[in-house]
Amino acid sequence: MTFSAQTRKETIETLKKKKLDLLIIGGGITGAGLALQGAARDMDVGLVEMQDFAAGTSSRSSKLVHGGLRYLKQFDVELVADVAKEREVIGGNAPHIAQPSYMMMPVYDEPGASFNKFTAEVVLHLYDYLAEVDEKWAHYLVEKEEVLKEEPSLKEEGLLAGGFYLDYTNDDARLTIENIKKAHELGALITNYVKAEDFLYHEDNTVKGIKAKDTLSGESFEIEARLVVNAAGPWSDEVRKNRKGEAEEKMYPTKGVHFVVEHSKLPVSRTIYTDSGQEDNRMIFIIPRGGKTYFGTTDTPYEGVNEEPSITREDVDYLLKAVNHRFKDIDIKIEDIESSWSGLRPLIQDENNDDPSGISRGHEIFSEEDGLITIAGGKLTDYRRMAEDAFEVIDERFAEMNMNFRQVDTSTIRLSGGDVEDPHSFDQFIADQIQPGLDIGLTKEDAQFLADWYGSNITKVYSLKDKAEQYNLPLKDALQLAYGLEYEMVMAPEDFLGRRTDTLLFAMEKLSELEKPVLDVLEKELNWTEQERAEWQEHLTNRIADASLSNLKSD
Repeated sequence: MTFSAQTRKETIETLKKKKLDLLIIGGGITGAGLALQGAARDMDVGLVEMQDFAAGTSSRSSKLVHGGLRYLKQFDVELVADVAKEREVIGGNAPHIAQPSYMMMPVYDEPGASFNKFTAEVVLHLYDYLAEVDEKWAHYLVEKEEVLKEEPSLKEEGLLAGGFYLDYTNDDARLTIENIKKAHELGALITNYVKAEDFLYHEDNTVKGIKAKDTLSGESFEIEARLVVNAAGPWSDEVRKNRKGEAEEKMYPTKGVHFVVEHSKLPVSRTIYTDSGQEDNRMIFIIPRGGKTYFGTTDTPYEGVNEEPSITREDVDYLLKAVNHRFKDIDIKIEDIESSWSGLRPLIQDENNDDPSGISRGHEIFSEEDGLITIAGGKLTDYRRMAEDAFEVIDERFAEMNMNFRQVDTSTIRLSGGDVEDPHSFDQFIADQIQPGLDIGLTKEDAQFLADWYGSNITKVYSLKDKAEQYNLPLKDALQLAYGLEYEMVMAPEDFLGRRTDTLLFAMEKLSELEKPVLDVLEKELNWTEQERAEWQEHLTNRIADASLSNLKSD
């Protein structure tokens, strides 16, 4: 089923005319999970996203499906129990996105250390227990010598031991788009670049829909729905303020920053989760990916423009100090940072806690007097459970309207690309897709990459060979662009380079080769005017400059 610019045009026309059962504001992972849940239950569901899908928080995380090990330090046992179990569900439904692997937590004797050898063993045992981890993935603790054998770049001074434990690698933007595509496949009406600007009301002042604006064409229109759910993440309060009357602020956004360097600059063989070494109760990830290593994250209160939270010199200094402290013979400087991203966590205000790291990552659901439902907070890993909780409230509201919908267990629904015979043997699936890739002219490496990236949708990707060969791009990139346009509603350069692929984050060196031909294709396929081409070119140039920290490097 196609999901293209033409689909978007048809969807907007349908949204103007059709009264929905449920309208969702926000196309991040929370909104995507809600759309899938509603569509699977045969509701008439619509979803609008003011930017691109996952353009906010859901493409700016640490890119792991992790269970929140550090929250055990805060005794948030219930959150960890819920979240950790979801890792396996996601891995089973989207094996091309989430894969299990052992991650390593070094234990140091230093001021402010989170764990010693004894407490590390206790916490990792509890982590496995809460997540109901299979015995073959059980954690284990090793002595200092074994840690250094596994990760020789770690600093030896103060090192006591290391714990190896299960967590899942992930791509957050891919997880979001595969949920979106599955919801679309099940009948949801979904579009990006449509902003909810105001609410529509019945005579009794209850919400009956939204006033929307297509931010690409400038057209304004109305969408009616029996229920409206606000799943706008850090923008939740902004959406709520569009209502009649006052809206008490609920959100407490905090900023998280990540940096990317060449793997040779920070050579690790697996994800490492370690104290920052700055006695601030923070832990950071160091993660190898595709010839690069990225590390983060910060956790600082944020006030400013949510769409593009700025990275400061303080952010750079903090993370470089943490990484350089933890590894020997490592001296990473700002000039070594190839790319970066910053995002906002949609945390909920806690009057009893002003420490960002101590605020719960749990989610809450707010029901307003005018009928608007807001779901906020939570973690990427827990998005499906968040949708289930939201639908308990939604079902109650529909019951008051004498409307009932069938119940569905979404834990068994494979996401788009997840229809492989055995999710636990995904390596074999990839191996089986190599020859068809070679047959159309790909290298073995590129065929492996595409099969891993697109899962069971790889056959659709390969089928676009003739279309892709019309583009002035390497075949792998051309196939990805053709697929993005036809099946992933790519509407702008950054949609493709920053979210449908990870070029803007992990392959900046390819942008000089790809930038012009990608813009050429989009200009033709999306019927841009010369002015639109120039505007999108400027937007991409600015995003590349931001990601590469050009302003900070020139100071």
